[in-house]
Amino acid sequence: MSKQQIIKKLEQLDKLLDKVNEAKAINFDDPETWDSDTLYSLAEDCQEIIRLLEDQLIKGKYDEFGQPLTEDGLCSLIDTYHEKKDDD
Repeated sequence: MSKQQIIKKLEQLDKLLDKVNEAKAINFDDPETWDSDTLYSLAEDCQEIIRLLEDQLIKGKYDEFGQPLTEDGLCSLIDTYHEKKDDD
């Protein structure tokens, strides 16, 4: 885990959050702004944000004990970063 990994994921998160903010154009009082494409995109972006934040299983990859390997999500990366920083 490196600071660069965290920065890269934070940049991805920033871009996704910008896309999520586009959904604010939907006004509950104005049916003219109700756009299902925007909502479907919002759902996809939210799912991507969760995948970015949470640890993800790496398909077909296992450790020596047969346990599936995971890629650290942003939450775990930042936890590890702070733990190592506190140990220094």
